[in-house]
Amino acid sequence: MRSVPALVVAFLTAAAPLAALASPPPPFLVQQDVRGARDHDDLPRMDGARIRAWRQLSVAEITLPTGAVAEGDTPQSALRLQGQISHLDYVIRPAVAPIDMARHYEEALREGGYETVFACTGIARCGSGMGALILLSDTVAPAGFADGVFNDQLRVVVARKGATWVLLHMTRGPDRSLVYQAVIEGARELE
Repeated sequence: MRSVPALVVAFLTAAAPLAALASPPPPFLVQQDVRGARDHDDLPRMDGARIRAWRQLSVAEITLPTGAVAEGDTPQSALRLQGQISHLDYVIRPAVAPIDMARHYEEALREGGYETVFACTGIARCGSGMGALILLSDTVAPAGFADGVFNDQLRVVVARKGATWVLLHMTRGPDRSLVYQAVIEGARELE
């Protein structure tokens, strides 16, 4: 029969591999982007951001809001574009303030030579239907593509440089910040 100290040592030795399984993965695994994803050259990511979803379509259509969107309505002010579209969904942990996200991307757009066509902050200015249009309607982000947090921490920017358009949807949740980005290259307006 084993002594109590020997039993304790045996128990701890057996429990160590189980504890390793329960611990969070090493930071280098958590920070990894989805395979094949890359940032757009004009839009470097924020510190701490990783790409959780990425899709590039050679020719597709997208609707870009250019005004507030009421809940359940078709946007009154919007552009329908066709072109090569890159969709990116970023998560930033720990969460950062939406104003910091907006400043980061506004500076990148300005340095890249983009002109802001539309920008809004919060539900009062963006409209109660803006988040649903961008994240749920399948006319902007592909269905089920982007992680969404629906609250008043919303910021949206639509910008243009020649035939390249950018849409940014930024919001903050309790434990993470989210950026959905669509870049449309070779864009042409549809009727």
